[in-house]
Amino acid sequence: MARNKTKKVKQEKYRSEEQTEMIRFIRILIIVIILILGIYFFTRIFVTKDLLNKDDEDTEVIEGSINYDRTIIGSMLNKPEDEYYVLIYNSKNLRAIYYSNLITNYLRNKEHLHVYFADLNNELNASFYDPENIKLNVSNISDLKVGDLTLIKVRNGAIADSQTDEEKIANELKYIESEDTEN
Repeated sequence: MARNKTKKVKQEKYRSEEQTEMIRFIRILIIVIILILGIYFFTRIFVTKDLLNKDDEDTEVIEGSINYDRTIIGSMLNKPEDEYYVLIYNSKNLRAIYYSNLITNYLRNKEHLHVYFADLNNELNASFYDPENIKLNVSNISDLKVGDLTLIKVRNGAIADSQTDEEKIANELKYIESEDTEN
């Protein structure tokens, strides 16, 4: 018995040059996508550590707000009003509540000037703090030096008056009870 040997002939797939280039492009595209995803997950797991950390769900987001009554000492002469007060004090001072109450009472007056607050605890105001060498009547704002408590009255973009004594500041910002409030 003679066996017929059949030889399987492997047929080559003939592809055009365009098809070969397209297959090569798709392979490169898949490799790039895998690399980008790998870098993304590596960053989320090891760098930001937020992929596996579920504590972010408990994080409360607080909406920001702008307080237009706060100012920086360097820009206190640039306010839109013609005449106003700037109270410069340290918010960490034990007397800060008293100063805030003083302003609140002053603002109850029927006629009052706008009051801005400049906090010496703010890093942008730190260069103006020098209790040993107070300079209030200056032509250039960068030369201004204040102590622990200062009230400055600004008129037309210039310093019109200034007080550093707590009693004089309290007298300047006193509440005047009007006849309308008694009824």
